[in-house]
Amino acid sequence: MRRVLAACCFVWFATKLIAVYLPPAALGLLAAVFVCVFWCALALGKRNYSFLLPLVGLTAIFLHSLMYDTVVAPAFALAGQEVEAVVLAEQVDPGFQDGTVRGEFTVLELNGKSLPVWKRFRISAVAMPECERADLLRGTFSVELLEEDEYYYGNLADGVLLQATTAEDVTLEGQSRAPRFVLRQLQETLARNCRRYLAPELGSVLAAMAVGDKSRLTDEITDAYRAAGVSHLLVVSGLHLTLLCGAFLGNRPCSGRFQRQKALAAMVLVVGMMALVGFTPSVTRAGIGALIFYAGALFLQPADSFTSLGVAAVLLSLQNCYAVCDLGLQLSFAATLGVLCAARLFPPMRLSEQEEHPWRCRIRQGCTVLLVPLLAAVFTLPLQLLHGLSVSGVSVLTNLLVMPLVGPIVCLGLICAVTGLVPALYHITRAVMLLAALLVKLQNAIVFYTSSLPAAQLVLPKAFTVFAVLVCGAALWYAWKKRRLRWALPVLCVGLVASFGLFNHLGRDVITIRLVGSTSNPCAVITVQQHAMVLFRGGESNRQQAQAALEAQGLDGAELWVDLRQNSGSLNVSGRQLSAEELPENEQWTESFYGIRLSLVNQSGANLALMEIEGYRVAMITGQLEAGTPLQTDLLLAGSSNPGLVEPVQVLTAKVYDWHSGKTGVHWRYAPLGGTVYIRPGRAITFEGVTNAAF
Repeated sequence: MRRVLAACCFVWFATKLIAVYLPPAALGLLAAVFVCVFWCALALGKRNYSFLLPLVGLTAIFLHSLMYDTVVAPAFALAGQEVEAVVLAEQVDPGFQDGTVRGEFTVLELNGKSLPVWKRFRISAVAMPECERADLLRGTFSVELLEEDEYYYGNLADGVLLQATTAEDVTLEGQSRAPRFVLRQLQETLARNCRRYLAPELGSVLAAMAVGDKSRLTDEITDAYRAAGVSHLLVVSGLHLTLLCGAFLGNRPCSGRFQRQKALAAMVLVVGMMALVGFTPSVTRAGIGALIFYAGALFLQPADSFTSLGVAAVLLSLQNCYAVCDLGLQLSFAATLGVLCAARLFPPMRLSEQEEHPWRCRIRQGCTVLLVPLLAAVFTLPLQLLHGLSVSGVSVLTNLLVMPLVGPIVCLGLICAVTGLVPALYHITRAVMLLAALLVKLQNAIVFYTSSLPAAQLVLPKAFTVFAVLVCGAALWYAWKKRRLRWALPVLCVGLVASFGLFNHLGRDVITIRLVGSTSNPCAVITVQQHAMVLFRGGESNRQQAQAALEAQGLDGAELWVDLRQNSGSLNVSGRQLSAEELPENEQWTESFYGIRLSLVNQSGANLALMEIEGYRVAMITGQLEAGTPLQTDLLLAGSSNPGLVEPVQVLTAKVYDWHSGKTGVHWRYAPLGGTVYIRPGRAITFEGVTNAAF
């Protein structure tokens, strides 16, 4: 029955995830499918509890619809209105203007009516009057729907349903005394104790690993850990909880003598760590799973890791309709599944077998150590690609090198944090902190070295790689079931090498155009094999996103930056820069870029970049063309401003703007998250991340 419960929990999680992305009308069709499956299971008369799975799916759909109708839909209905509300500052950072803050705020009272706990939601704001965390504010707010960018579903998962565009007559009503704010102050105090006598690059890492405070981590450290594939070390998670329980209660805390006492002590330690970190999402996910696991041992029941993971997934999905969209939640469960599968492949040997075959035992332990980071990386790879995250080719190597250091660093950091509260223990704190600093310095050295290796940033074709991983996983599972694994592995390796070779050959001449930056004024990153050019407009944020897009493709920078801004300034970039504004007016500048014929024109009110690829014309315009005959183009990369005298066949834009109604006979393509155009010169043109529906 344990495995059936685990299957029900995973069906629940998958159904909730599907329900989020389906339109409301399609939920009825999905429910009808589950009903048909339920009746078929009853008709077959099997006694393996398979009929429970469609019932669980129906329950998940019903609960999702109920929560959406009672919480989300009323909040969405407020969009475009001015509301009087009392809000609680949950997270605030300095704003972009003096005297303002930006952050997330929980709505406690709406239009004079207090909201029950289960109907409360959050709003985001970028220009709130200056305040601090836990402040209660009363005012009039203009609210709108969230921008459908790459952070859209992540914000919904955090309970942020609306954004406040303006705030008027805001007054301070006092401060909240909720336990989470008291715990947050304790966390900040303990983090200061971890950083007190250390250099910033060491103290920030120690505070993040020990008590979960990431506020002092620099971009350099964060980027290095991400490139090395060990960014999870900077977030208190299940790994840290497991290491803590192992350090204080032994490697197998739920076995041997005093099993109940050890399980109870482990539960107390887990809850204490969750409270210490402030019940952040990562530690809450891990803590719930650990508590379920240790609860089984407390009642002397055999613990099942898959069931514990499934029950934790169900509990965490009950927070709100979109809780399953949290990327950290998905990556955490995928990595945990990989770790559990690694343990299943090489289960621990019995004591008699260990004594009889010691070398075989050591080999199995070594294979398990190697498989844990490998399968964790493989299980999270599809999610990383689907969400557009960078993939590290050195994550397995880095995890193997730094794993022996993680447990001592976490334990020593906690000792420093606690003893730092007692001035009489000053010398003990300094001695322990010195040892922790040596370990952190060694860990940082390993991470920075592996992140500098050529394989640290892998550029993989998203759709093809996800398909290949899923097919290989299904094939290996089938071969393992049929006990034909020795033949499956070499066949899959040869197939993967041949497939990637064919894919690279077919994509050799493809020209890629990616829209990046703000939705109102995006710029374009054009790549031809390993050569890149950027048609630039916008500000510093666009430049940073363009540079990030280049790095995601494994490129250090662009060879050519074409500045289309009318008030052009200096660009802090490497590579040749060409400013259209500095060209003579109404004269055409032409040059070739690896098969692309690039033409630039500077008019008094506009700057034009025209790319001709085997007769296919792609244009990007800053300002408004007013002189001359209308420009005929096949594709226009547009923003919020009217391009003027241009007659495109297709327009790629982020969303609908007023000037669109003036363009007739045009095929509109919308890319709210930034679209990609693939052009095989003289053969085919395809779009990715693009829809024909307006947002």
